[in-house]
Amino acid sequence: MNLSDTSKESLVNRSMPFELSMLNEKTSNYILKPSPQTNIYHISYTPQTKEVSLFFWGCNFCCLGCLSKKEIRNYLLPENIHLFGEDSVEIAQSPEQFLNISDVLRILKDLDIQTVLFEGQEPSLDSSLPELAKLIHSEFKTQNILCSNINKLISLDDIDRIQLSLKAITDSLHMSYTGKSNKSVLHNFKKLYMAGKDLSITSVLIPDYIEQDEIEKISKFISNIDRDLPFNILPYFKAGKNQWRCPNTNEMEAAELAAKKYLSTVYAWRGNEK
Repeated sequence: MNLSDTSKESLVNRSMPFELSMLNEKTSNYILKPSPQTNIYHISYTPQTKEVSLFFWGCNFCCLGCLSKKEIRNYLLPENIHLFGEDSVEIAQSPEQFLNISDVLRILKDLDIQTVLFEGQEPSLDSSLPELAKLIHSEFKTQNILCSNINKLISLDDIDRIQLSLKAITDSLHMSYTGKSNKSVLHNFKKLYMAGKDLSITSVLIPDYIEQDEIEKISKFISNIDRDLPFNILPYFKAGKNQWRCPNTNEMEAAELAAKKYLSTVYAWRGNEK
């Protein structure tokens, strides 16, 4: 969708995210020097929540159940929402084009935004992210949220909240799922908390792989840092060439109850939400 072809009124009446394309402008009022290339390949906008999602390509993990194996754009786009329940047929193609900082700012400048999510695969690998976050903060006064595996730390001066993905506490399981040890992740988790960063944690329940007992171990680890940190449990959705099934409602509820033995704020997606 090209914003130059869309009225502002029609934008604000949308309740689901939709894709944004580059505007046909050749100049930028934001920066005068050559604009750094980013790893951003896709941007979506949800007018109802005034939320922009910036999708970054590239990751330092090779997660077996990564949703990017099935679709690289926002799964909540109307044309993609059905993919949650579908089997993977083939591996999604990598993006062919990437935006520079000027492109991103031009796309955002006519939107009414309050929140910017830095997500996709792993945003922290993009060396231009700190500069982009600073410019977005300065220009739009947004809440900037970084979604990250925190295996690598970058400058977080202009990041207001970190939604960290914690795959597993058992290191051998983490190695099996991601290809990497979790030692840096757990160290950085504690480091960010001690630095006073606003944190929330997300883990995925995968039947016969990352099961309820591992979710309980994750919850116990978090509680040893702060039992009031928000913890989100998501169901596995089929992606890649895996044999795992999606968890059922009973399994999600059991995982939630197990986590609540240690944590005060636990959210679990049942998988049957509308």
